[in-house]
Amino acid sequence: MRSPVRSALILVTLPVLLTSASRWTAGQPGDITLLVAATTDVHGHLVGWDYYANRADTARGLARAATIVDSLRAAAPERVVLVDAGDMLQGTPLTYVAARRDTFLVHPVMAAMNAMHYDAVAVGNHEFNYGLPFLRTVAKEAHFPLLAANAYPAAGPPPFAGRTIVERGGARIAIIGATTPGSNAWDHDNLAGKLTIGSIVPAVRAQVDSALRDRADVTIVVVHSGLGEPSSYDTVATRLPSENVAAEIARAVPGIDLIVYGHSHKQMADTLIAGVLLMQPKSWATSVAVAELQLTREGVRWHVTAKRSSLVQSAGHVEDPKVLASVASGDTAARKYVATEIGTTDVRWSADSGRVEDTPITDLVLEVERRAAHSDLASTAVFDMNAKIDSGAVTVGEIARLYPYENTLSAVRITGAQLRAYLEFSARYYGTYGSSEPPVHDDIPGYNFDIIAGADYTIDLSRPAGSRITALAVRGKPVSDGDSFTLALNNYRRSGGGGYAMLKGAPEVYTGTAEIRDLLIAEVERRRHISPADYFEKNWSIVPAAAIAPAYAATHHWKP
Repeated sequence: MRSPVRSALILVTLPVLLTSASRWTAGQPGDITLLVAATTDVHGHLVGWDYYANRADTARGLARAATIVDSLRAAAPERVVLVDAGDMLQGTPLTYVAARRDTFLVHPVMAAMNAMHYDAVAVGNHEFNYGLPFLRTVAKEAHFPLLAANAYPAAGPPPFAGRTIVERGGARIAIIGATTPGSNAWDHDNLAGKLTIGSIVPAVRAQVDSALRDRADVTIVVVHSGLGEPSSYDTVATRLPSENVAAEIARAVPGIDLIVYGHSHKQMADTLIAGVLLMQPKSWATSVAVAELQLTREGVRWHVTAKRSSLVQSAGHVEDPKVLASVASGDTAARKYVATEIGTTDVRWSADSGRVEDTPITDLVLEVERRAAHSDLASTAVFDMNAKIDSGAVTVGEIARLYPYENTLSAVRITGAQLRAYLEFSARYYGTYGSSEPPVHDDIPGYNFDIIAGADYTIDLSRPAGSRITALAVRGKPVSDGDSFTLALNNYRRSGGGGYAMLKGAPEVYTGTAEIRDLLIAEVERRRHISPADYFEKNWSIVPAAAIAPAYAATHHWKP
């Protein structure tokens, strides 16, 4: 049985929050209020600039979040703790340039977080995307600890601490960090034989027990893990612990006052589970979560006697000059990189309808993959439906937007049965047309809807999930279960990421080291002029035709 969950979901304005904080910290005998500010899944969004669209972004970014944090510190001096729940080192051209194209004295993300004086940061799964040596280097540049209690090295000391203790107003605050075990699969190539990410709950329990023995007055868990959503991978097939366990931590581990969680890119303002306060700020520093913990002294110890939390949206706040200055060189390098012209085209390409019909811009990705891996088939998702290539000069930014992740290319040998299962699993993204189901299932991210090139197929949305793929053929021949094909795909999908368990055991026939984004850029540089006719081959469609319009509308309502 789940413990009752109180979900107030209150969004308060910053002035109201600060007025409350000032009142609570006015020096009343025996009480102080601790403010815990949190970000998560920043993914390199440091300044208010959209590198792909080449325009200002007024809604998010650490520079705006920093202004919120500074206001909290002004209202409650020496009473603010600042944490992040992971995934900060990957996600924008700025982070890509910092990892692959340029060398900075201090990584821009670390420079921004140092300027903001973070107290601790949990390691996220995307921190491993650029390899362990890179992560170790970046961690040394941080003025705060990177925490991952459930990261176990094959040899030597743990690379990350499990917890740290900070003091505010004489109270000892333990901050415990952990990260999702999915990294074992998603970044297998970077972690195998070097580092294992274990189950979150027992690792957190051990650290909480240790912190309490170490006389911690307040215990905060900062975890890169969703609230309780199903794992995106098959936990049975992969033998990996669950991915999203924040709620389970609250129920299973006594002694916790607050859990800050992330990973799922959602947001939660104020929730109690088993007496534990939980909060999740929105990804990309779109909001800052703020917990108010009222502490009462009893003898030489402090106890949390009241608590609540809320979200403060970053939109409307000015950018902090010290953060802007700390990342200026990285920002300049990123803008220069995305503006680099690498080719030309005569027409406009768009991913706008890429999840409901075959498009040349998606086939560009698929054909580059298939040719690089010399495979029969290739798969990709339409990651960003705002991606486009305008007529005229083609820039790095336009091509990089087609593939925002640091995935490398692989190829596996699959059977006809596996191919059909793959497509059926992908097609569950949509609801059944004519039923009470929504046109698109909001709980299935768009990046888990894959499109395959090299096979002709139809997705019949009038049929229930699991029986939608009709007229499946390769090279004009209907596919039978015993047929054999090679399939190019990214390393995330090859590992079963996204729940594609039918790939388990599929022999790998090609392993690339280049990132797919770089393969796409190299393709345009090689050709110099690209045309849809070079790549487009219509091979899949949705039926009935009446299902397409509502599906299109739904995909634009729910884009991730």
